[in-house]
Amino acid sequence: MWSAETVFVCALGLLGRSPAQFPPVQFVDKAPPYVSPLAQAYIQKGDVRIVLITSTSAFDRARRSRYQCADVDAIREIAGVLAHEEWHVLHGVDEASAYDAQLTALLFAGAEQDSPLYHKVMRAKQAVTAASKRTSGAGVLASVAPGSARDHPP
Repeated sequence: MWSAETVFVCALGLLGRSPAQFPPVQFVDKAPPYVSPLAQAYIQKGDVRIVLITSTSAFDRARRSRYQCADVDAIREIAGVLAHEEWHVLHGVDEASAYDAQLTALLFAGAEQDSPLYHKVMRAKQAVTAASKRTSGAGVLASVAPGSARDHPP
């Protein structure tokens, strides 16, 4: 079984990056209860560190592949998640733009626009932006509690 660090480096490789060119990453097996069970990664409010959840199905497939970096679909999915969270670290809370960064990263990493992964991310973007419009249309302002994470599935 490959280490979490190895899988991370494989994913960065698909993005054409190295760990030195990327925000700090912490690996956790399980997300805390305040993070969506669908999340593959998250950031804490006010933190520049990405927390990557290593118990997701994509991460598990990548770790269990026979050869290093061999499960390209799983590595590609993780690369997209990293791009999404990096966007948040660099630019803030706008989910639509973070999903756009994720979709662009998937294409860069070789995903096809008609692939199941691309469509999965597109559906997640549409669901999150629709929920955001419903919330803003109701005149409700939502904020992240201090010390908690944004609750979204990348």
